[in-house]
Amino acid sequence: REPSGSGRGLLCILLPTTSPSQARDETQTNTGRKQERKRERAKTLVATMLRIASNARNFAGRSSLCRPPCEPAKRRSCQVTKPLRAGKSDGISVDVEYNSLWGQIATFPKRRPFMTNIIVATVKTSLADLIVQTAEGKKEYDWKRNGVFTAFGFAYLGIAQWFIYVSLFTRLCPNAIRFSNLSWAEKLKDRAGQIDLVKQTIYDNFIHYTFVYFPVFYFFKELIQADSSKGMENMDFKAVGEKAMGKYWKNCVTDNFYMWSLWIPGDLLVYACPIWMRLPLNHAISLAWTMILSNLRGNEK
Repeated sequence: REPSGSGRGLLCILLPTTSPSQARDETQTNTGRKQERKRERAKTLVATMLRIASNARNFAGRSSLCRPPCEPAKRRSCQVTKPLRAGKSDGISVDVEYNSLWGQIATFPKRRPFMTNIIVATVKTSLADLIVQTAEGKKEYDWKRNGVFTAFGFAYLGIAQWFIYVSLFTRLCPNAIRFSNLSWAEKLKDRAGQIDLVKQTIYDNFIHYTFVYFPVFYFFKELIQADSSKGMENMDFKAVGEKAMGKYWKNCVTDNFYMWSLWIPGDLLVYACPIWMRLPLNHAISLAWTMILSNLRGNEK
């Protein structure tokens, strides 16, 4: 017996209108959509992680330019078969190979320019004073006087001049280090580097020597020649400084002309050579200059 009209409508509501095969297809479709959404989320997550990793790598690269990572020091034996390297270059020290004790000694100025500068400055200043004392005909060396020159060479010429020539001048002249490490053929083509070469020579001769080097020299000279019987604790340093500046004012024109005649061409060579060789070459010329200055002003009371 077939249901009436109202009964047929009720059965249509209670009974499913799709076949079992259609239900399976719809279930598979929904499952496929869920899996597709999961794959999209996974792709998005992977892309985000890759982007974060890339940004972190770029940030680490920029940070390493400003502050190189510290590496633990390693003891190295010179008696090895493979050549050793000095470490990463910072633009001043040079990465060079050595495979023997002599190679380690020969490459030391390139690998450790700051320490080389202190050693050369101290020895050079002491040696120049001993040469002058010998030329003066002294039967015995004045070791107290030599000790003052040695201390001056260590503190001012070794440490202070490193700050002036390497730290300060390379900031004022940003192309200085790059230009100095180029080959001579490349230097002839580098216009910016040539301008910085001239700027460094001007800064050195007309600012550093005139307003820093000579005042310090006259102060040390006056300190050496001052009456030390009262002891250093009772010495009037203000009076010593005033007397030193008075002598410099009297001799400043002659002193600076002597200085410029030697150091303007000398600085053009010094600032054009490789950066690791800058201060050793400067001290080689300075040895001759110290003897000239001692002959010029050493006997002056």
